[in-house]
Amino acid sequence: MVFQASNALLDCVRLQLLAPRALSVRVGGAISSLLGVDDPLDGLNLERLSACEPFEVEWLLSSLFTPTHREREACESFLPPEGLASGVVDDLVAILSSDVLFCPISYGHQMQAVPVMGVLIERYVRLLHWDAAIPPLLRPVLADWVEGQDRVTLSSLARRPAWQSLHRAQMLCRALQAMVERDSFRIDKVQFLTDFVTSYRPAGQQALLRALANLVEAYHQDSEHPIFNQQLEQYQGENLRSRYCDADVKAFRLAMAYALLTDLSDSPAMPTPDAV
Repeated sequence: MVFQASNALLDCVRLQLLAPRALSVRVGGAISSLLGVDDPLDGLNLERLSACEPFEVEWLLSSLFTPTHREREACESFLPPEGLASGVVDDLVAILSSDVLFCPISYGHQMQAVPVMGVLIERYVRLLHWDAAIPPLLRPVLADWVEGQDRVTLSSLARRPAWQSLHRAQMLCRALQAMVERDSFRIDKVQFLTDFVTSYRPAGQQALLRALANLVEAYHQDSEHPIFNQQLEQYQGENLRSRYCDADVKAFRLAMAYALLTDLSDSPAMPTPDAV
């Protein structure tokens, strides 16, 4: 059973690593500058990348090889609640790294098969959180209150570093319970909350409520207010950190913040936010 699950995980991640990707102008410019080439694709061949230090390869291409929420979810069905032992994860990374994987990467109208170096595979798997457990406090909640794809998504989110400590697991458990009691459960609220807690790292429930209220106030006061500290994770797929955002993104974040404040507040539901 473990062997079959491991093979399924390997197949799942191979497909993810081989999915086509596109270089942004920013990343393309960084590659051209570091490797001394006019076209960044000219620098992304096995010979040049093998000559780079591992940290250089990771710095250049980490934004392309960072799992999204959906890619993490795709692995969830093959993971036990307690996660995989670190030794098993290391073995799976070694198997993936021993393969010769080439990912189609485009820049402008050109495309090239680029080798997926071992440092990128190791980083990618690490960010899938295979060795992270679903906190024991949350396991009965997920088993009893949600089902189907929502359970898979929540299980995947529960493995994120944001929820690994006991007080954070209690925070998520309270949020889920409040949503169930109010019949207001939505998976996108939990995903937003996970990203928010990852970014802001509130020490407790009251700190979380203050941070959500501050986000709402800041968006109302200044549409370009830098809400979050700028850290490396801003490059890691679907996240909250954005100094500038369009009206739809802003409206979504405001709606999520108001909804969570309503769920988590002991006072009556807050008024609907005015249009901004």
